[in-house]
Amino acid sequence: MSHRTFGGWRDEVLNIEIGNEFSASGTAKVINLDAAANTAPTEEVIEAVIAALRSGAANPASAHELGDRSRAILARARDSVLSLITGAEEESVTFTSGCTEANNTVFAGVAATTVITSTVEHPSVLRAAERSSSIGATLHYLPVDRAGIVDLDRLETLVSGAQGPLLVSIQYANSETGVIQPIKEIAALLATRPMTTFHSDAAQAFGKLAIDLSPGVGPELVTVSGHKLHAPMGIGAIVAASRGVSLVPLLVGGDQEGALRAGTEAVPLIAGFGAACNKRADELGKSVDQMKALRDRLEATLRAAISDVRLGAAAERLPNISSVRFPGIDGMSLIAQLDSRGVAASQGSACASRRPEPSHVLIAMGLAEREAFETVRFSLSMLNTETEIDEAVSIIAGSVEHLRSVAWTRA
Repeated sequence: MSHRTFGGWRDEVLNIEIGNEFSASGTAKVINLDAAANTAPTEEVIEAVIAALRSGAANPASAHELGDRSRAILARARDSVLSLITGAEEESVTFTSGCTEANNTVFAGVAATTVITSTVEHPSVLRAAERSSSIGATLHYLPVDRAGIVDLDRLETLVSGAQGPLLVSIQYANSETGVIQPIKEIAALLATRPMTTFHSDAAQAFGKLAIDLSPGVGPELVTVSGHKLHAPMGIGAIVAASRGVSLVPLLVGGDQEGALRAGTEAVPLIAGFGAACNKRADELGKSVDQMKALRDRLEATLRAAISDVRLGAAAERLPNISSVRFPGIDGMSLIAQLDSRGVAASQGSACASRRPEPSHVLIAMGLAEREAFETVRFSLSMLNTETEIDEAVSIIAGSVEHLRSVAWTRA
């Protein structure tokens, strides 16, 4: 084991095995129940990345055979992304470095005088909305109910009162709770309002829900991320309903990606992204059913093992996310216990979970600060197994019992 220290933080470089997702020569095994933060690349994805690196593929802008190879990889990958999204065209897929860049591009690229978003969005949306407000846009936040669903009546009121170009950005599904928003109803509400752009951060929904960008059915723009779907980290996309959706580029320079995203495309990462999309498209129903069965098994066995556990279960949610509250248990302490015993879990979005504050999502849903701190997110992928779930529940129950015994002793 080697250690590097940066400003007091120690970075431990470990040889570990993460469930069935990553195998090295180390001895520690980690059950990854934090798939909403990241999923490990599958063999198909790794092979696609390596093949792109070995093929001699060059800059896609180059006017020679090697450039042709790269352009072919990009074209195939765009088709692969659209195998999981209906109502869009190949030319409407713009590759980015991930969903954060994609979200920022949308907010910077839509000339809106009014912006409406929700209180439970990912930080990359909330902070992009704040930036829009700082340069003159009127910003409104939609509240949510205790299930985490946005207030459609409030949305209708805000839309009716808005003047000029309007950007509405509502996530497809929440990364902390898995709650699915009423996208079709929002699309129908906005369909007749002129000068309106409907965007949805679909990072968590992509590859788990049927995403349709047809007029009056879905958003005009969705943003997606590869590493939630077993693609490499560092790749994502903006997908538009048609080429008629106009955006001003965030990054300027060359004319890559239809002049919307300057900079040479990351061809190997894009190849891996395409492979991940193809695999999920081929197995979508099976994948969803398998993740849901594992999630249900996790929740049922947790209920049986811990009598007072509380599950945040909305009627419509993603098949792979469980938001679980352990009354009287500090969530960060539990996560640390689980980590020491080989189970990876989290509190909220990985982009905000290191902050010593309660989840803004859970607070917006009406939980008290103490209840938010007691809540842990478990999120699954296709690479988890029933054996892992059963082992993880045993470790979770043991960790909760340990933390309660320590608290009782101190009291």
